[in-house]
Amino acid sequence: MESLNLETSPFGVNLLPWRKVKRWVCIRCGRCCSSLDVPLTYREEERLRKYGDVFRRSKIGVYLKKDDYCIFFDGKCEIYVERPEACRRYPFYFREKGDDEAFYRYNSEKIYVYVDGSCSGVGKGEKVEKVIQRLLSRFKVLGD
Repeated sequence: MESLNLETSPFGVNLLPWRKVKRWVCIRCGRCCSSLDVPLTYREEERLRKYGDVFRRSKIGVYLKKDDYCIFFDGKCEIYVERPEACRRYPFYFREKGDDEAFYRYNSEKIYVYVDGSCSGVGKGEKVEKVIQRLLSRFKVLGD
């Protein structure tokens, strides 16, 4: 698979247009838990506060703490059922602009969808288009 170099791509990811990825499933390997920062919404911060001092604050937002791994990863995600939205969306990235191969029409909306090709779940699991549909319907429920 050919990687895509986007100015908007997060550091350390190998973004591919979704059409180049046939299948995906989270295999709960923890790679993303070690290599990526997890931004939190205000509601997520409020909800996860019950776990104590699990936050790292920066000038641009609030993130989950991590050393080598996210504070909630101990061989597996300890909060998988209630994990933050950023974790639920990974390895998918949604943009307003992009390449033709990344174009995805959802209802009347035009969206460009990329997948981090370095995710270990790429090539496994269900058809990626089904995953995208599920994620986008979830965004609408959340008002995102």
